[in-house]
Amino acid sequence: MRTCITSLVALGAALVLGGTALAQTEIRVTHSMSGGSNRAAFDAIVDAFEASHPDITVKQIVFDDDLYSDTGLITQLQSSEVPDIYFQWAGFPVQRDADAGYARDLSDVLGEGDWRDSFSESVWTEGAGTMVNGDPYIVPISLDVTNTIWYNTDIFAEYGIEAPATWDDFVSLVKTLADAGETPIIEGNNELWPLGNWASHIASRVVPPAEYEAAFSQEGPFNTPGFLRALELLEELHDAGGFNRDMPGLGADPAMAGFFQGAAAMHPIGSWLVGSAAELAEDDFNYDQFDTPIIDDSHPLKDSVIGTATGFIIHARAEHPDEAIEFLKFFTAPEQQKLWAESGSLSPVAGVNETADLDPKTASVAALFAEAGSIVPPPDTTYPVPVAEAYYQAAAYVASGEKSPEDALTWLDETIAVIGQQ
Repeated sequence: MRTCITSLVALGAALVLGGTALAQTEIRVTHSMSGGSNRAAFDAIVDAFEASHPDITVKQIVFDDDLYSDTGLITQLQSSEVPDIYFQWAGFPVQRDADAGYARDLSDVLGEGDWRDSFSESVWTEGAGTMVNGDPYIVPISLDVTNTIWYNTDIFAEYGIEAPATWDDFVSLVKTLADAGETPIIEGNNELWPLGNWASHIASRVVPPAEYEAAFSQEGPFNTPGFLRALELLEELHDAGGFNRDMPGLGADPAMAGFFQGAAAMHPIGSWLVGSAAELAEDDFNYDQFDTPIIDDSHPLKDSVIGTATGFIIHARAEHPDEAIEFLKFFTAPEQQKLWAESGSLSPVAGVNETADLDPKTASVAALFAEAGSIVPPPDTTYPVPVAEAYYQAAAYVASGEKSPEDALTWLDETIAVIGQQ
């Protein structure tokens, strides 16, 4: 009898535990934070959320950057088991996802209480790319400078060079480094966007704004004096020996690792480099950054930065939308955003960056935003991606010496014409 009672008690306990497990809701979050301090902070926030919400667990579905933007995300969005939440870049991708029926309109939930008002006002402006037809579709989590020029301060000191003030100064220091046998600039461009992003920023500073807008909007040609000048600047860097020889076939992540290993003096890439430093750089590695130097002092965007917002979207077919909303409210609360900012990400939540104990490198990127005369978005977050990628390819041709600027622009307009017919 005693054995029977004990068995019944054990069975009852198992059923209770089983019921608890069955009652627990799992939300699926897909993103591309595969390592570094950003991932560590994200994991810590997830742990804190699960501790305060014992009825909800968070399953992370993680891809590396290149795979995520290439095939990983779209595979997830179109699968029979979609993520409840997914990471996305603001701008054109948000518009595309809304049009495709992947992204949920967040007007109702962001309008509840003061959630929407807790963010910096700039993230809800038209140029921020967070809204579609005036309605928000993404919860911003980070502000990113998508390209600045990171440099190894020890290499610069060895050759007695400093961060340049002008483009001519920049080309001069590239020549100094190349003549000394150094690789001045390392770029991993097998996905085209790393160099393409920087090439677009260069173009935005020399091409008349209306001409720039017309070309990327397919309302005007790329083969103009302004874009010719932009590609000639890349040709100058190539002719000065500026780029690593394996740039066309090297990935973005290996290029960043190479920079941290001292393989090159400079690495043009976004502000997320700071979050990777803890994992990829030795403790005694010293680095800093400067924005693309002044090219044309009379240009209206002469001192711009290129940047964008990133965030999380709730899938329109999310199995657990309420729990997903609860997680994103938790994630964007000031306490969690302070941890997020201190891991190397600029927070879009009002007041956080000013009160967080920011890494000096993150603070320097925040200063870029604060001191910039204007902010321009990357073309692949603002205009049709095939058009942006065609420009990126043209820039890659010139930077690697495969085509002259003139031939690259001819190829570009011919390619855009085909895109327009599809």
